[in-house]
Amino acid sequence: MFKDIVIPGSLPSIASGLTIGMGNAWFCLVTAEILAGRYGVGYLTWESYVTSNYPPIVMGMLLIGCMGAFSSWVVSRAMAALMPWRVIKKQDS
Repeated sequence: MFKDIVIPGSLPSIASGLTIGMGNAWFCLVTAEILAGRYGVGYLTWESYVTSNYPPIVMGMLLIGCMGAFSSWVVSRAMAALMPWRVIKKQDS
């Protein structure tokens, strides 16, 4: 019963939690690098902002966005593999 009903029934909630948690993890990581770090993309972006060096700011923002999108894609693919019965519809543009 646990393997056939409980786990498959809880996987959609677990997927939602993982997606939200991934966003929070990136937010906390970049914030921690800004506040207390000496290395990292967040630190480099903030120091470039303070010194008005604009190209590293743009590159930092793009890199943070790309890493966040990639990690969300990984979670999405993992959840799609664990829940083959769930059909994810693409939105029409």
